[in-house]
Amino acid sequence: MSTNEQIAALSRSEIDIGFVHPPLGTDERLDVRDYPAEDLIAVLPDDRQTHGVTLADIARHGLIMFPAAQGPALHAHIMDTFTKAGLDVQIVQEATRALTMLSLVSAGLGAALLPRSTQRLMFRGVRYAPITDVSLPAWPLAVITKRRPRPTIVDSVWKLLVQT
Repeated sequence: MSTNEQIAALSRSEIDIGFVHPPLGTDERLDVRDYPAEDLIAVLPDDRQTHGVTLADIARHGLIMFPAAQGPALHAHIMDTFTKAGLDVQIVQEATRALTMLSLVSAGLGAALLPRSTQRLMFRGVRYAPITDVSLPAWPLAVITKRRPRPTIVDSVWKLLVQT
């Protein structure tokens, strides 16, 4: 579920907790708790190269990116990083889910920038590599719940999350 889908599901009591990408709009019905941000990593078609990846390498492949509406601040920051490096990167495909982005990269349609934790998916046909020439913004994460007057099981889940 996207951030907006999770906020809507939370307001309808379809879910109790959500993992979203801030910044979020102000909603006094929600309790938002920041979770440590993740570094972005390049995801490219698996061509068996083992060296690091530059921003220019990604620009040559074309970028598979999440829609700007899904994370406007991070989207703008990523695109600005290419512009500041003097690179004209073309967004060749937009996708709202990491697994879809990985599938598109595996099919050779472009490269993506995803949170480092996506490496754990061990997706066939892609390789993960750090960007060696620039510092990219981190992928922010927050936990959202409905604001409640007293502790619930969700508060216990939150305590477990911050301990790991």
